[in-house]
Amino acid sequence: MDELLQGVVNWIDTLSVHATIRDAGWVVPAVQSIHIACVALVFTGALIVALRGLELAGGHWSLARWSRYFHGSTMAALWVLLATGLVMIVAEPERELMNWIFRTKMLLVVVTLLITIALGRRLRQRGADRPAGGGVRLVALLVVLLWIGVAMAGRWIAYAG
Repeated sequence: MDELLQGVVNWIDTLSVHATIRDAGWVVPAVQSIHIACVALVFTGALIVALRGLELAGGHWSLARWSRYFHGSTMAALWVLLATGLVMIVAEPERELMNWIFRTKMLLVVVTLLITIALGRRLRQRGADRPAGGGVRLVALLVVLLWIGVAMAGRWIAYAG
């Protein structure tokens, strides 16, 4: 795996866009700021859905309604996260791709998205006024914990690896 990724790093290093992004002192901090804001948006939606599932907040709407409410903004934020993440990889490919924490973060992102998609489908199948069962609540809480792990791994990339 390291050899394959090192080949990708070497290829990115040859791209003119790599040098342009790397040498423009403002691009990486600006893109990181947008990336972090989108992580906060995704996390906020997941947290509110989880808190509603646990019946700790948002009782005036059903869990399914909260899930639908955040769906559009979460999807938009995820696409922006993908775009900004790619820019950061192009800017500093070795720092990202060769870092085991980055790889852990990407694994957490995939797992979290798969669980979130399954949860969303489950909520859409439920009646709007049906209370969430224990399994749904547990999964909603798990999603929040996984997003916390994603955010923590994202911050650690800069300091370890």
